[in-house]
Amino acid sequence: MFKSILNKEIQLQRFVFGKRWYSPLNYDRSNRGRRDRIYRESKSYSPEQIQIEEPLNHQVNYSSDKYRESENSIINSNHSCFQILSQPTLIIERRIEYMNLFLGFEQANKYALYDAMGNQIGWLIERDFGIGKAIMRQIYKLHRPFIVDVLDINGNLLLTIKRPFSFINSHIKAILPIKIDNNDIDNKLLEKSSDIDSDGIIVGESVQSWHLWRRRYNLFESINDGNGGFKQFGKIDSGFLRWEFPVFDKDGLVYGSISRNFNGLFREALTDTGVYVLRMDPSSFENGESEFGPIDNKSLTLDEKAVMLANAVSIDFDYFSRHSGVGGGGFLFFGGGGDDI
Repeated sequence: MFKSILNKEIQLQRFVFGKRWYSPLNYDRSNRGRRDRIYRESKSYSPEQIQIEEPLNHQVNYSSDKYRESENSIINSNHSCFQILSQPTLIIERRIEYMNLFLGFEQANKYALYDAMGNQIGWLIERDFGIGKAIMRQIYKLHRPFIVDVLDINGNLLLTIKRPFSFINSHIKAILPIKIDNNDIDNKLLEKSSDIDSDGIIVGESVQSWHLWRRRYNLFESINDGNGGFKQFGKIDSGFLRWEFPVFDKDGLVYGSISRNFNGLFREALTDTGVYVLRMDPSSFENGESEFGPIDNKSLTLDEKAVMLANAVSIDFDYFSRHSGVGGGGFLFFGGGGDDI
């Protein structure tokens, strides 16, 4: 019996710079037979259920598009998330959790998303399924599994970021929501996709690599050739208590970066809030230079940008939340400097 079960499961290949690495996670290929039930059986909630302070249904003037096209990319200009992911720079601000601040009660996280000009273009909101999930957040703290939905300014679902329970190394996925209908483009994507989740197609993932003091991640995108697997497009190897997380390509060039911006140290020390700057294009770096080395002259693909966005959420949970134990709270006054927005 157990042998037959194991025969149904394979391990997705992840091609890392210079070597092949196999995921410790099992993958049931039979999920492909259930793609007609994606969304019908998922626990997704209606975006209308969220509470957003700012008025909705207003127009946003997006800055110029900066991205690299790839024939194997899952996300393209026809998807709703294009207007956000095509931005060369994104700014994420975690909103203050007042119950966490005053009572130590772990609340669902909520982030505002801005472009480089300071225009709010979306939200990142952790799903909150009631008292059961609230209790789980208090028990597991930053190790808890979570689902964060990326919404546009009007509350429409664009992407989903998902992480299972994390004991040591976090493993977070960027997922493109797909509704099963008569859309030929979406159905073709499902046939070619490397991995399918109950919330949609897995675009890529960020896998934390344990180190005693360094902050390391490996970033993968789906190969999207129908055979299953992911290939690495970037790695992060940041120093002890650093606030900057440069993404390096296989040649050691700076491919992008995620920076924690301490815009008010006193406010940061007293509240559970923070600002992150995502640079995802050579034009995002001031004077085309980086303190971490030469910059790759290529823009990121839309898939790679989705993974970087998911990685920023992972970095916030792993190092900069009040209960992270490292990098947050009492450690605010140590490490590298922040970047100006």
